Amino acid sequence: MVGVELKGAFRGETRRSLRSGFGVYQYSNPYFRYEGTWHEGKKHGFGKLIFADGSYYQGEFAHNEIMGQGTRYFAATRNTYTGHFYYGEMDGHGRLRMGNDDCYEGDFKSNHFEGEGSYLSHNKQLYTGNWHNNRRHGYGEQSYVDGSRYSGDWVADKRHGFGTYSIGETYAYRNGMIVNNYPVGWPFQLCVNENQTSTIVLTEEPTIITVDIINSLENASRVEADCGRLIRLRCGQKTDQPTSDSLPTPFGYHVNLVPRTLRSSPSEEQPEIASNDQTDISERKHVQDSMLTASDTGRAQFVGIDVDTFTIKLASSTAVPVSPASTQTTSSKSTRRKAEKPIMPSFVFIIDDITDPVPFNKSLDTVYLPVNFSITHLAE
Repeated sequence: MVGVELKGAFRGETRRSLRSGFGVYQYSNPYFRYEGTWHEGKKHGFGKLIFADGSYYQGEFAHNEIMGQGTRYFAATRNTYTGHFYYGEMDGHGRLRMGNDDCYEGDFKSNHFEGEGSYLSHNKQLYTGNWHNNRRHGYGEQSYVDGSRYSGDWVADKRHGFGTYSIGETYAYRNGMIVNNYPVGWPFQLCVNENQTSTIVLTEEPTIITVDIINSLENASRVEADCGRLIRLRCGQKTDQPTSDSLPTPFGYHVNLVPRTLRSSPSEEQPEIASNDQTDISERKHVQDSMLTASDTGRAQFVGIDVDTFTIKLASSTAVPVSPASTQTTSSKSTRRKAEKPIMPSFVFIIDDITDPVPFNKSLDTVYLPVNFSITHLAE
């Protein structure tokens, strides 16, 4: 419509029978109305083009065209653009504030986001970087509502190429390859290091349980770019009589969690548990039955695990820590020392990923590791 003269009503200044100066023009189509300056019969200078639905353009005109700096309001969407126009289109640098309170500020080309710009959503997610045809494309940095961030390459509005995905100061997928929003080899998996057997045998000697984060590619290699996942280890005792507190497993049986042994040695570092009534009960249980460690370069290690780490329950006794150190010996020559192996119930280590927020919106699958306890019980 802009640039086409229709026969209508004009009230304003003229010069040599041409509209020149300030004037108001009502198009023969009552949908359009122009108020502003004219030059030699054409809209030129500053003016306002008003639409019957409430939309408008206010700004610079050149030779009957919307050209230069101005503001365009779209009534149907409640979007408002302020910036540079070229032949009626958003073109150049400008700001588009949308009716849903999203906002883009940056470069435009033919009514599209094109070049460099920043997009802030109504829920405070921010992208700053390159755009092509209204899509994130090239290098850019994106922050998400859950606190996670991505800095790296984009293709057609998807994370694609090399980049770093991080959550706060804890988790990061550093300088890794990403395809269609997810790391190469996604989903990742937890895997007990291949140098260890499929069943852990605990003795008096402390051992290290190593858990690798591996990809799902054919070679299933460790993901060294994955750092800072919070990995949890708990001990479960198989039960034939599950309760509401028992945990189901994918193998058809339930387990009851075994509490950790509270060591009395001052050299042992134990988590502090507040004693006031306001302490969350679930948090206390979390501390008392779990070992926690953070991964680094795709590997997490639980150090110093032995037969004293968890309070196991023997078939012939109540729940007590079982350790050779807890058995009693006598110096009397008349006392007979007798060794026997108690009947041990089945135990399993439950190793899972509890990183929060969840990286890439998916926690790693839980690993269940059978455990045997090698214990010699001395009795008279």
